[in-house]
Amino acid sequence: MLRPTRKQIANGSSNGSNSSIYKLSNDGSKSKPSLVPIKAIGSLIIFVFFSLYGLVNKLSAKVIDMSNSNAIGGAGLRIPTPQSDNKFLITNEPLTSPTTGATLHIIFSTDCSTFQHWQSYLFFFSAFKVSQPGYITRIASGCTDEQTEEERKWHQDHIQSMSTRFRIHFTPHFSGVKDEKGEVKGDYKYFNKPFGLKHFLEESEFMGMDEKGEMKNPDVVVILCDPDFLLLRPITDDFSNERETIVSPRRKKIFDAKPEKVVTHGSPFAQTYGLGVQWRKFNLDEIAGEDSPAKDVGQSDGQLFYPAGPPYIGTAADMQRIANKWSEFAPRVHKEYPHLLAEMYAYCIAAAHLQLPHTLIDSLMVSSAGIGGEGWRYIDAIPTDQVCPFASHPDHSKYPLPSVIHFCQRYPVDKYFWGKRKVPHDIFTCEAPLLIEPPMDIGSGKYLQVVESGKKKEKTISADREKMDGFMLCALTAATNEAMTYFKNKHCDGNANRGKTYDMRLGRDFAPK
Repeated sequence: MLRPTRKQIANGSSNGSNSSIYKLSNDGSKSKPSLVPIKAIGSLIIFVFFSLYGLVNKLSAKVIDMSNSNAIGGAGLRIPTPQSDNKFLITNEPLTSPTTGATLHIIFSTDCSTFQHWQSYLFFFSAFKVSQPGYITRIASGCTDEQTEEERKWHQDHIQSMSTRFRIHFTPHFSGVKDEKGEVKGDYKYFNKPFGLKHFLEESEFMGMDEKGEMKNPDVVVILCDPDFLLLRPITDDFSNERETIVSPRRKKIFDAKPEKVVTHGSPFAQTYGLGVQWRKFNLDEIAGEDSPAKDVGQSDGQLFYPAGPPYIGTAADMQRIANKWSEFAPRVHKEYPHLLAEMYAYCIAAAHLQLPHTLIDSLMVSSAGIGGEGWRYIDAIPTDQVCPFASHPDHSKYPLPSVIHFCQRYPVDKYFWGKRKVPHDIFTCEAPLLIEPPMDIGSGKYLQVVESGKKKEKTISADREKMDGFMLCALTAATNEAMTYFKNKHCDGNANRGKTYDMRLGRDFAPK
């Protein structure tokens, strides 16, 4: 964890709020309260007041370095404010893991489409709502100059109003699929993930390499997420709390034997995914080299340590090593396997090649109802009459929760529906209507008929499926409406549309005309 140098320490004022603006005088000097002759009781009171005020300032000094606005430290974040490059914003929001003290950096990779624009806002809002510690950065790849300017302004006006820790990092276009001559012949947008991670670690204001080509901040813990994540509770680097950590039976003995259940150098963690060991059947000679250690990984170890997916959690040093090989291997895997998940198989191969076995956790996410290797045990434990109310207002202290909802599926119950492909891209505007909310008794076993989006025929589902999809439906509808309401409260006047009238299943606004 980085610490400020003595030269970086300067006086500031503090009022105990989450963030405050601190100023230095033009010449960089520190102002002190002037002393006046004591001629009356009133003067004495003023003198004592300012003396105490100056003492408090000294005791609560914050880091302000006018010559190095990119430095980071465990106590707070310094960011040039929009008003002036000579003013720096100090935040008291947490930047470190509450148990290990490691600086956390949560990142997620996007393009510049309107589809991932609204997802980014929802990701930031959910991080804001659960008080996710650390820096949170959107990596935006392949934006045009016009899109870059628009996204930068949007971020400044609408995202950093939630937290000054929320950042955006722009990268070149990475998603082109190239032939042997280096000519682009197609597009695979998921290349943005490995190449965006590599660019962020090497070029961002928080990370970067020194003149020797070594990482400046190798001990920072990096948490790589997908943009279609909704945080239900904070993600950290510590998995020692049994109440909120689920590990599959096949891995439990190995996990219990670990002396420390936290992310360290050489010990990355990740969510379990159903990838199996298919990557072992690929042409590893062509992808990773004839002498690659990935070729020595057997069936058993391949299943235990490498079917990893986001959130990927590792030290910056480990993630930089992975990013180098991941970005090298991903195009080769895609050449052999030009399908969805190519980049995920490439990650497995990169980790195996680098001999970085992952500790796989089941409880980091839920995505598809009932699928193995996810945190559905927590949802099953919620009383059936509380599923929708609890999902609409999740409280990890009441019932344990997975860290995130990965909303990569469709969630229909009865005539109600939530699916990311059906979300209007303009939901974060003053004019957009809120979503129609499902009844609060969804999940109770009452709604076992489903009318899917775009279909007229009903189908019957089990009570267990209704409970799981009901949880997702209620959580996502409530979170979307809450984020939209927050946007309207912050950025719209009293005429903003607050009607809950949009039917996502039918794709229609049912507001009275």
